[in-house]
Amino acid sequence: MKTKLIYIVVFLITLTSKAQSLQDYLSIAVKNNPELQTIQYRYKSALEKVVEVGSLPNTTISVGYFAQEAETRVGAQKAKISATQMLPWFGTLTAKEESAKLNAAAQLNNYDFAKRNLFLNVKTAYFELYELKEKERIILENIDILKTFENLALNELENNRSTMLAVLKIRMEKNELTNQLSAVQESFKAKQIAFNLLLNREENSNVNIIKEVGNLKSVDFEKEQITQNPKMLQLNNLKNALEKLELATKKEGLPTIGIGLDYGFIQNRNIVDLEDNGKDIVMPMVTFSFPLFSKKYSSKQKQLQLEQKAIELSKVNTFNKLNTLFEKAKSNLESSKISITTQIKNIDEATSAKKVLLAAYETSKVDFEQLLEIQQLQLKFQLKKVISEKEYAIQKSTLEFLTKNE
Repeated sequence: MKTKLIYIVVFLITLTSKAQSLQDYLSIAVKNNPELQTIQYRYKSALEKVVEVGSLPNTTISVGYFAQEAETRVGAQKAKISATQMLPWFGTLTAKEESAKLNAAAQLNNYDFAKRNLFLNVKTAYFELYELKEKERIILENIDILKTFENLALNELENNRSTMLAVLKIRMEKNELTNQLSAVQESFKAKQIAFNLLLNREENSNVNIIKEVGNLKSVDFEKEQITQNPKMLQLNNLKNALEKLELATKKEGLPTIGIGLDYGFIQNRNIVDLEDNGKDIVMPMVTFSFPLFSKKYSSKQKQLQLEQKAIELSKVNTFNKLNTLFEKAKSNLESSKISITTQIKNIDEATSAKKVLLAAYETSKVDFEQLLEIQQLQLKFQLKKVISEKEYAIQKSTLEFLTKNE
């Protein structure tokens, strides 16, 4: 009973692993990716920065003891305690907080962009595995067809309706396909390891590959959505953060207000009926700090203004790059779509031609050279179709990376 239970568990685990889809692999990649985890920590750190910059400066507390007592009318001063709190100019802390929040938002944008980029890399690697798996299937299928041709040619050779040359040509083509098959299988192993490492998991983990990449129905991708790409949003937030920091720097160049309190401890005098005898001294205080030498504040403002101009130019450059990538991906998508349609037609034509040649087997001699040539053409069209399907899927993923938030 226990053995049966183990078999059932193993079977269910096997089914679960086989049922993994591309979406499952994307989820695994997000969960395991160290770069995304690094950015998450930086984002949390940036959120803590908001609390830091929004806090008031340290409160100053001082305690003094008079080594030589200072006499007052109501008694000698024994000790004094003072507390002072400096307050930045109105709005300074608010501007710093807003700047820190925008920097945190920029880190979140960075996370979104890194996630999109990871998705694109995973999809690209996955569709490359799809291409190799399909090539393997097609080549195996063609090897079986050539085996059939070989048997047919040997039968025809016995009946003097074929030559040994035809048999040898079929065998040479079969050997060539066997060699291609080995190359494809080795490439698949290497790319499967790379795919698993991209998911940051055991490199020999099995990868479940889809049977087809999907239909070729038109998908609308709006170029205007590039402005909402996380990279563009990150630059916007960084620029806005600098603007708020510039405002805070400007306010830092204004006077700082301080409020405080002095409390003096007074000793009683040996005088009878002295009014307020030994009464402690309480003295509220207000202080102002004037930045007479304010060049550092104006210099810092200039720095921040220059950094904003640099980000503006970076935004233009980034948009142009993303726009170029969009146009290239869209063009390649359409080219791949046309190529797939063309190869399907070519495969159908080759299949029809092959049927015509094989139909002649009933009445006359089979032309194995023509048959082999048609089979080679069909294989060529099949492989081209698979390459175009992979390219279509990758270009579609690139356009999603540029415009869609998954």
